[in-house]
Amino acid sequence: MINYDKQDKSLLIVLLVTFIITEIIDDVFDHILGSSIIHSIFQLLLFLLLFYVVAKLFLGYYRKKISKIIPDELMAILKTINDQNMKGVLTNQVKLMKILDVTKPTMKKRIDQLIEFQYIFFEENGNNKYIKLTKLGNSLIR
Repeated sequence: MINYDKQDKSLLIVLLVTFIITEIIDDVFDHILGSSIIHSIFQLLLFLLLFYVVAKLFLGYYRKKISKIIPDELMAILKTINDQNMKGVLTNQVKLMKILDVTKPTMKKRIDQLIEFQYIFFEENGNNKYIKLTKLGNSLIR
């Protein structure tokens, strides 16, 4: 199960790696630029650029790792919800059951797993409950 603790650790790793790489590169430029405002601005820009690159690389690795862990039947639900959302169609459990040709108990079990993993959530609209992807769920598909 993925929880916020692991996500926090992941962010900490990205920050630590970025900081170490920035310091190594900064030591080289310290000899060239010396201590100046230009050096400080360069250091900040370098850190932001490296943070972006390291975060993108880490996110790519994370997506590949997660896509191997998530069973195909759960991934099919996420993709179907995404496809329906792209068409502007709100998706509920009954619609998913029909599209994926799955029984109600099986769909309920799979939806409960996806909610537990924080990939989807229910949004109420009047008397209806629609299934939406979380940011984490969205990141797995794209």
